[in-house]
Amino acid sequence: MTTTGKVILKQGRARPLWFGHPWVYANAVARAEGKPEPGDVVSLVDHDGRFIGRGFYNPRSQIPVRLCTRADEAVDAAFFRRRVAEARAVRARLGLPSERTTVYRLINSEGDDLPGLVVDVYADTAVAQITTLGISAQRAAIYDALEAELGVTTIFEIAPASYAELEGFAAGSRVARGQSRATVDVLEEGIRLEVEPLSGQKTGMFIDQRETRARVGGLARGARVLDLYAYAGGFSLAAARGGAASVTAVDSSARAVSRTLAHAEKNGVTIDAVEADAFRFLETVTPRSFDLLVVDPPKFARARKDLDAARKGYERLNALAMQAAAPGAVLVTCSCSQNVDAETFERIVAAGAKQSGREVRVFERRGPAADHLMPPGFTEGQYLKVLLCYLV
Repeated sequence: MTTTGKVILKQGRARPLWFGHPWVYANAVARAEGKPEPGDVVSLVDHDGRFIGRGFYNPRSQIPVRLCTRADEAVDAAFFRRRVAEARAVRARLGLPSERTTVYRLINSEGDDLPGLVVDVYADTAVAQITTLGISAQRAAIYDALEAELGVTTIFEIAPASYAELEGFAAGSRVARGQSRATVDVLEEGIRLEVEPLSGQKTGMFIDQRETRARVGGLARGARVLDLYAYAGGFSLAAARGGAASVTAVDSSARAVSRTLAHAEKNGVTIDAVEADAFRFLETVTPRSFDLLVVDPPKFARARKDLDAARKGYERLNALAMQAAAPGAVLVTCSCSQNVDAETFERIVAAGAKQSGREVRVFERRGPAADHLMPPGFTEGQYLKVLLCYLV
């Protein structure tokens, strides 16, 4: 792609960019020169004309420039091939894929200098999730690079409507390249799973919790386990394989319950899967009846305006979970709401403890799995918070 313009920053607004931040906010822009079009690659310079890097341009966004390189280089087919190769080398260094795990994140947007692109690998397939106009315009080059570097048989494309509408490109999910299929069989830490890329959540499953699921499996031996918002049963399966005395998986979706039971059968374990709202289930369950509880709800705060309601919801949910926890139980509680930062989430859990009359001690803090790379200081990308708590 030819660089068609230049974006000049206001005086004093370049410092975060010099220190590695990948986003340029609209209020930091002084002007654009060269008449760049939405989706083009532009050069970014500071107020004094010093080159910072190149990035994708979209003036309709509150983030009009997202940097993809700090070098004075062309953003073309060879560029995308290098980026994919570099991302693959990092994952190989992390031990992915392996004989026991064939599902992993290959490209994590800003963490791999491809803002607006997530690529998850499921065995011999790749799922590309596109959230920016600049990446949408470069789909062909990206898919060429994925085919060349990975040798995948299918590339699925997911373009969520919420992002597409904001950025100005067509939304939709489809088979972009190769063999059409509805499901893909994968392994996660030796657990057999069936992924549905075009009809499941995210790109088919929640890869970011892979390492925490393994941690739960290591804590599960002999425990009575409760898995709330179980989805397809990832935490439940890890706990059952880890030697849990019993596993109860709760989800409000009949489809999720069905998939959890199918996964249990596929892996030769027993899970009691219950179709119920998590709050209603906790309000009726026998108090202090579980030794290991996983609370992994969907986003409660999708925007800043939702924060107060989300805080109350998280507090109530954690309080109810603590009431269901036996003395000496472990609570694994999560928030994937980007608008709830780590400090706020810990305060929420503390408030839940007060509501429930329980004493809680945090013994471990976790985030996304290691293949979810992020630049240091990029707090906007730090969405997942996981607290492992001991209940007295």
